[in-house]
Formats: sequence, C-alpha cells, structure tokens
Amino acid sequence: MSPFSFFFAAVYQAFKAIKKPAGVVVGYGLPVLVVALCGTAVEFDEYQHAIAIINDAARRDSQTYANLIMERLDTRFTELDMALATLRGSNNKLDPPLSPQVELSLRHYLLSRPTYSTFSVFGADGESIQWSTSGQKKTLDESFRDFLPVPKMPHHFLGPVHYLENLGTVVLPMRVREKDSGNTGYFLGSPYRLSRFLDTQELPPDYRNWDFTVIDTRSGQSLTHVLHMQAQVPPLLSVKPEMVVLAPVPGYPFVVQTQVSSSRVWHAYSQQAPARWSAEALLLVLLVLVGEFLIRRRDRERMTHLRRLSDFNMFMAQASQCASQANDEAGLLQEICDMAIRYTHFKIALITRPDEAQWFQMLAISGVRAYLNNIAISARGDLPEGRGTIGQVWRTGLPLFNVSFSDNAILAPWKERALKLGLRSNTALPIYRDGKVWAVFSVYHEKSDIFDDQLQILLKEVCINISMGLDRIYSQQLKTALLDNSLVGILLVKDRVVQMTNSYATHMLGLEPDALVGQSTQIIYADKSEFDRITECYEQLAQNRTVRITGVRLARSDGQMLIADFSGVKLSDLQNDISVWTLEDVTSRDVARRLYHALVNAADAVLLATNEKEICSRACLDLVRDTLFHAVWIGRVSEAGQLEVLSHAGEGTEGIEKINNCLDGYCSLPQPLVIMRAWQEKDLAYSNDELAEQANSPCFEFIHANNWRAVLSTPIWRDGQIWAIITFVSPQVQVFDASSIALCKRVASLLGHALDKLDVKQRIECLQEQEAARARHDVLTGLPNRLALTEYLPQALARAQRQATSVAVGMIDLDGFKLVNDTYGHEAGDRLLQQLGQSLQSRLRQTDYVARLGGDEFVVVFEGLTSTQAVEQVEVVLAALHAAIETPFPVTVGDTATVGMTLGVAFYPQDGMDAEYLLQRADKAMYHAKQNKKMREKWWFLVKDLEDDAPDAHLS
Repeated sequence: MSPFSFFFAAVYQAFKAIKKPAGVVVGYGLPVLVVALCGTAVEFDEYQHAIAIINDAARRDSQTYANLIMERLDTRFTELDMALATLRGSNNKLDPPLSPQVELSLRHYLLSRPTYSTFSVFGADGESIQWSTSGQKKTLDESFRDFLPVPKMPHHFLGPVHYLENLGTVVLPMRVREKDSGNTGYFLGSPYRLSRFLDTQELPPDYRNWDFTVIDTRSGQSLTHVLHMQAQVPPLLSVKPEMVVLAPVPGYPFVVQTQVSSSRVWHAYSQQAPARWSAEALLLVLLVLVGEFLIRRRDRERMTHLRRLSDFNMFMAQASQCASQANDEAGLLQEICDMAIRYTHFKIALITRPDEAQWFQMLAISGVRAYLNNIAISARGDLPEGRGTIGQVWRTGLPLFNVSFSDNAILAPWKERALKLGLRSNTALPIYRDGKVWAVFSVYHEKSDIFDDQLQILLKEVCINISMGLDRIYSQQLKTALLDNSLVGILLVKDRVVQMTNSYATHMLGLEPDALVGQSTQIIYADKSEFDRITECYEQLAQNRTVRITGVRLARSDGQMLIADFSGVKLSDLQNDISVWTLEDVTSRDVARRLYHALVNAADAVLLATNEKEICSRACLDLVRDTLFHAVWIGRVSEAGQLEVLSHAGEGTEGIEKINNCLDGYCSLPQPLVIMRAWQEKDLAYSNDELAEQANSPCFEFIHANNWRAVLSTPIWRDGQIWAIITFVSPQVQVFDASSIALCKRVASLLGHALDKLDVKQRIECLQEQEAARARHDVLTGLPNRLALTEYLPQALARAQRQATSVAVGMIDLDGFKLVNDTYGHEAGDRLLQQLGQSLQSRLRQTDYVARLGGDEFVVVFEGLTSTQAVEQVEVVLAALHAAIETPFPVTVGDTATVGMTLGVAFYPQDGMDAEYLLQRADKAMYHAKQNKKMREKWWFLVKDLEDDAPDAHLS
C-alpha cells in the first residue's frame, strides 16, 4: 500500500467513526479535506525526497563503478603502450621477423604481467598475425574494420565483445598502434577478459548492493548479460528514465546502467514515516474533536436562527395579506407595527413621517413606548437629532441596519436610553408611496448582530408590501375620485355588452344614468360600419392587451354626430373577454383637424400645380382626402341653366351632370339648390341638411343617392370676375359653422389667387420668351446676332466631334456696300442688308446657319460635312450663296444696287479646334482674299491656302 492510500484510508475510517447524518458530514468535509490535502502533500514531498536520496546514491555508486572500469581500461592500454616500447628496443624500431632476443624479451615481459593470457603482434593491416604467444592462425576471424578508436587516444582501439574459444571466455579485444615515419606500423593486441573487466570486488561493500549493467553504446549490448551468455537487451532509450540511473564511462563507449527498485525507495521512505504518521493522526483526531464541538454549537445557533426566520416569514406573510386587503392607511400602519411585536419579538416597532418643520411624527407605534418619551427625531442632517438611522434613511432612501448601539458612535445621543431599556440593535427602512419616500419603518431588538442577510431581505420585502398596500389604497381613492370627476367616458365591456359606465359616458351620449348597462355596444355607434370597425380591433386588443382607435363616429340620442377617440385595455387579472374602454370627445378637435387638412391640401394644390386644369384637379382631390368632405367639384352654370363640371373628386361626382335633368326652371323652385343660389347671387351659399330641404325637389332622388347632407358652394373669382363655383359636400349634417365657412371661403380665395397668379406667370413667360428672342436676333435683318452665334458655334463643334464630321466656318464681308450708303443713304443700305439676309437664309441647307455680326459682316456655318470631301461640299453651297447677290437689289423707288462678297473659310477640326480660333482664322482668310481681290479667281479663300507670312487680320 502506498503512503497516500494509507492516509486516505485513515481519513475514511475517521468519517465512518463519526456516524453523523449527511449534513453534518458535509460540515466536516472542508476542514478534514484541508487536513487530508496537507497530509498528502507532506507525504508526497517525503516520498519524493526519498526518491531523490536513492537516486543520488545510485548515481554516485554507478559513477564510481564507471570510473573503476575507466581506470582498468586506461591501465591495460598503458601496459600495451609499455609493451610496444619494450619491443622497439634501443633502436626504436620493430622489424619482422622478430629476432630471438626480441621474442625472449617479450616473453619475459609477459611473465611479469600474469593478467595477459594472450599477446599478439599484428601487421599494418591489423589482421595478419606476425607473432603471438598462442599458436593461433596467421589471420584472425574478426575484421579490423570492427575496431573503433578510443576518442581520447586515437591510436588505441577497442574491438567487439565476443567469445574466444582458446580462452573459453568472453573477451574485449584491445589494440594499440605504433607509428613509423608517419606511416602506420604494427599493432599490439591483447584480449581483455570480460569477467575481469566487469569485476565489482574492488568496490566498497555498500556500493555492491546495486544491479549494475554495463552497456556497450556502440551496439547497445548489455555486457553484463553477455558475460552470462544472455541475449541482447533493448536500447537504452527504451528504458523508462525515472527507473534508471546512467553513468557514462569517461572516454570510452560504455555506460553503467543502474535500476532503482521501488522497494529500496519505500525502505528509505518508511524509516521516518511512523513518527510523522503519528503526528498527522493526532492532528486529524484533534480536528475531529474541534469540528464536533463547533458543529454542535452551530446547530444550536442554526435552530435559533431558523425559529427566528420562521417568525419573520410569518410576519412577512401576515403583513402582505394585511397590505393587500387594507382600505385605510392608519389601520394598515398600526396593524403592521403590532404584527412586528407579535411575530418577530421586536421590542419596539414604529412608522414615522416628518411634518412641515422636519420633525418626525409617529404614524403608528407598538412595543416599549417609554423609549420614545421626550425624544425628538429630525429629518435635517445638520442637527444632532437628524443623524440617527431614521433621519439618514429619510434623506437617502436606503435601508440602514445598526448592528449595535454600543459600537455606533453616531447613535451616541440614544445609546444610554437604549441600553437601559435592553435595546441592542435597530434598523430603519424606507416606505414608498407614488415612487417617493413617504415614511420610515423602524424596529428595535434586544440582541446585537441580529439583522443578518436573510432578515434584511425579509424586512425589505415587508416594506415593499407596505408600499404596495399604500399605493393600492391611494389608487382606490384616486380611482373613485377619477370615476366621479373624469372628463372621459368609461365603459366596462364583456362580450360586447356594457357592464358598467361612469356618469360622463352617458352624458356624452345624451342618455340617462345607467341607460347603457346591459345593452349591446352597437347602440352607441353612428352606423354598423363603425361597430364592425371596432370589432376588427378586438383581435389586436387580444394580442397587445391595449388598442387605440381614433375618429370613431358615435350617435347621440338627439341625432347629433359625436366624434370620439377610443382606448381599450384588456383586463389580465379577470376573464379574457372583459375590457375597459375610455371615450374621449374629440368632435371639435376632429373638425378643426379636418378643416386644417383641407386648407393645407388646397395650399399644396396651389403651390404644386402648373396649369389651370391641374390646379382644379389637385384641389378637388386633396380636399376630399382625410377631411370633412366626401365630394368636391368645381363648375359653372351656363346661360341655359345647365351645370358644366370643370373638375371633381369624391363619391358620386362621376355622374354629377345628371343633375341637369331636373334643373329646368330652377329659379321658380321654392328652394333652389345651393350651387344655383351661389351662382345666381354670386356669393357663398350653404345648407347644413340639403337632403331635408330638397325633400319636395325633383332633384331629391339624386341628392339622396349621393348622400348630400351638408352642402356649401362659393364663387371662385378670376381677374375680377366670377369664373366658377366650388362646392363642398359632407355626408354629415350640421358641419358648416363659422370656422368651416371661413375655411371654404379661404379655399376659394386661394384658388382664385392661384389662377390669377397663373395668368400673370403665363404673361411674364411670354414676355420673357419675346425678350430672349430679341436679345439673340439682329433687329434689322432678323438673323441671329453675335450672342446667338457664340452660343450656337460651340454646340455645333461638339456635335461634329461626337459624329466624326467636319464643320466649315465662313466670314463674309460685302464688297461695295459703303458706296451704296454714300450714294443712296443709310436707309437704302439697311433695305439691302435686309434683302440680302433673307436671300442668304433661303439658300442655305437646313443644317446650315447664318448670323450677322454687325455692319456688312456675316458668318455662315456649315455642319454635317464629310471630313475627306468637306471643301467640295462647301463649294456647292457657296455657289448657291453667290447667286443671292447676282441680281441687283432694289434700294429706292426705281433704283437698284449691286454689291459683291468676300468669304474666308476655316474647317473644323482641320484648321482648329476652338470656335473663337476658327473665327479668327476665317477672318484672316477673308482679309487675305479682300487684299487680293483683283488677282483672285474665286470670291472665297480657304485657311489652308494661307501662306505662313500672310499678315494677320483683325476682327471687325
């Protein structure tokens, strides 16, 4: 058994000896476990220490044995070196064959070394025997390749361990090599008996108690096993390191392996164990005795605590029940204090609240009242009377537990009186009402340190229950006051049947008190569609437990319409089909909101529309969207008394022209339609119940079919004259009052202003278009001017770039025009320019462009030219242009005048990429042609034909 198993077994037996219930054993568990762990750690450390001592001893003895083997090998190699020196003789040379004197000397040397059983001289190949003390064959079986040099002496060699038949034992071959003039000479060799090599008798007696194993690291052989004719063992690395001590033989390929047995470790460990185990057992027994004492004392305290906790739980349960049923604040507070004394055995229980002067007044008290005689408690922190637990709780809103009057310096003013009455501790906790600290609950006990965590939690729960009870009482009082004085109707509904109402609900509907109780809720709605609308919301009420519905139409007993907002709440603590509904009368608000929407919608139509038809159409559409009106139209009455509808929107307006079938002789009707009255009187006319007023009218069926109840018509004035009539229709009666009438007039006024503004805008736009045309055309000829040309030419070049075509820009100057002015006058010159401009424009292609720059200068632009044939295409057009001046122009009555033209032409992109640059180049070409007018063959000149030294021209 290991020391650890023994120790844990002892702990287990100690637990069995206690024979306590499971709960008690758990109480012992932690200290016993700590002792067990400490004891285990000590024993484990002692066991490891024993392992370390044994390992150190094994390492020391193994290394001593390894050093002994090293000394034996060093000695044998030294003797071989000495034999080699003896064989060399005086001339330091060993030549075969050996002389009799050398052999005799060698034999004498061997006689002085009885340990040598065989001695041989080998040739330079290390295998051929030159001389030997035994009659061996001339060549050995082993190859010299199997010999390895000793690392520290390269001329020393060790062969493989093997069994030698002539000696009848296992030997370790050893050889030394002699050097002759830098060349390898002879070898001297002798086998080393393995029994002698591994002998341990020279070690001290206490060093021989180990199982030494000598391993040949060259082959992994265990020489100890080989000596006993055993098979090869696994390599060293296959042996567990913690069970083996290795000691290398210095300078040789051998290692001493020593196995450490667990029995040796256990023997070293157990020598000191009895005394230590006795101490640990004694400590465990003492621990068990102390634990038994502590557990018994704790059990007594726990029982006391459990009884106290049971009392507090009873107090909390009774307080909760009292708080949930009480209907009076004073009775609730006094009952709580009495129960605190009755169930929890407090000495004092009180509930207090400060007055206006910030001095606490008792709302309820029970127990030893003498403590509070002549005691003043303040809520102010700057007074000594306000620094106690009650004052602090009132200011901070946090519970405060005083574990002892004796140890709390802050409570010094109350210490002496408290101790005299046997009060050792107290606590104060806040009581809330409506989310704020409303009072302080304080209790006093005869013991110190009585308020542990569980009691603190229970006392906090009691205060929470008191707060909830106060809130409930307050809510009941407030509910009663609200129901009696509420300004909203309240209905308690079950299965769509009214169970209870308040007085305001029946007042809203014009009914007697309790007239709705037991009735279906359908009777309060204006029609079945509203009842169905509310029915659809019950599914949402079931899911979300609340719902709000706006703009519900209700029917009063006097026939008037009532608009109300509904809010429904599903009662979760009652049956699932019970709900509470509040009805808020929003008739005036709804009317105002709808009127406001109508005004805003009409304003939107005015602002966003762009023409007469759109203004009227948008106005009608917007005026029936979420307003009081379900139909709006704009129309006029012809001289024949027929209604002409210009725009309409809403219900029944698609066939409104049908009313013309019953309008014959409308002026003779006792009560003409509202729209006819407004058109005839050119003023606003309305009826809050058109259907009733037209009961005997031929139009009654039409009015009834389209649900015309309240109708208002008002003129739309345009440019100071009546232009049309806008009519508003509502399905409800009594809609039009002063505010709604003002609104309708405002809408008509907005439409009139919008139409006037539209007329002004159209006139201004026409004038602007005319002004823009005049700004871009020459006044005299009507041709585009320089401004129009500067706008047109860059666009023409951009089009040519996109289409990969060419553009020709021609600068024209008239020849002989000054002579016409001087001869016939400037008026004649102007007429010539007018005729010339018309003639040029008529002879150009649709894609060409002509502009007058001023005076007698013109510019022509030819677009859509093919880049490779641009010149030929331009020449065709220029020929047509020249025909425009071949016929003389009539300048005065009976007089005609003739002028000539000079033209310079620049091509895009051949002659330039910029519009201004092309004009400059064309002007330069024109100037060049004008200077050479007598010598030129054509009346135009191309920019590409200009010479480099041609003088620059100026732009006119």
